[in-house]
Amino acid sequence: MAAEGRADDYAKLTSNELAFGPLPEAEAALTGALPRANRYPDSHVSRLRQVIAEANAGVETTNVMVGNGSSEVLLNALQLLPAGGEVVFPWPSFSLYPMLCAVLGMTPRPIPLEEDNGLPAEGILSAVTQETRAVILCNPNNPSGTYLKLDEVKSLAEELPEDVLLILDEAYVEFVDDPLYKDSHALALENENVVVARTFSKAHGLAGLRVGYGIAPERLADYAERVRFPVSVNLAAQVAATASMLAREKVGARAEFVIRDRGRLQRAFEAANLDFIPSQGNFVMVRFGADEFEKSGILVREGAALGYPGWSRVTVGNKEENDRVIGAIS
Repeated sequence: MAAEGRADDYAKLTSNELAFGPLPEAEAALTGALPRANRYPDSHVSRLRQVIAEANAGVETTNVMVGNGSSEVLLNALQLLPAGGEVVFPWPSFSLYPMLCAVLGMTPRPIPLEEDNGLPAEGILSAVTQETRAVILCNPNNPSGTYLKLDEVKSLAEELPEDVLLILDEAYVEFVDDPLYKDSHALALENENVVVARTFSKAHGLAGLRVGYGIAPERLADYAERVRFPVSVNLAAQVAATASMLAREKVGARAEFVIRDRGRLQRAFEAANLDFIPSQGNFVMVRFGADEFEKSGILVREGAALGYPGWSRVTVGNKEENDRVIGAIS
């Protein structure tokens, strides 16, 4: 395969990044912060936590976790649990989960997706034992793009034992087009064992700055702040994420474009008689070789490494990039 960043004539659709740069508001905030780059930023990330709380109904600043990407939010949440034990998660899913288990000395317990690639709510519950410390649910799931509806997630949270933490990884939540899937963060306010993790790396277009957040019961958020690595959210990440969250209507408009063009790609796959998994993320899994895409100047994620040999995960790009994908399959 060609190197991912190699040439401008390749469409890089490998990493589920947003095809557009940061919002102008975020760029302006970054420019304004440059003269202060000689100073350490606010170690408590107070302003960003405040605007995150204001953007999510019922949330207080004391409910907000932050981190160097949502990856650190996940790590810090798991660090709060008793040592050892098992972590249950659907599989295939985000490759970080077993890595986190290895780092923390916990045992990963992957549960296969259903035959239609759906998330196995019943399988997760059946897998919970006295050794289970946490369940991680990537919803929508990467790489399948499938998801549990909000009432199904609520049922899962209610049926889990109180001493098992449910981490709802919503890195792709902005791309869900189900009108009933909203205010899912309320689960963390209604249950003492639920953490909702989100990121600025996808819909906000700030992947290069590494900043994420979580919403959790106040007790958990407080402990997570204590174990967070000092100043893990840098100055640039803080100001850009704050500006982007304040302009979230524009973020929503970009997400709507992704949703529309995701549908356009899926219709093209269907017209070409290609197997694909209907997605709620900013990507689609399709049975079409990565090498074939590369011949048309398109870099995608090879499915074999994701548990789908012979498939490719195609990130939804901008209009021109998506046009190239459609041209490649035809």
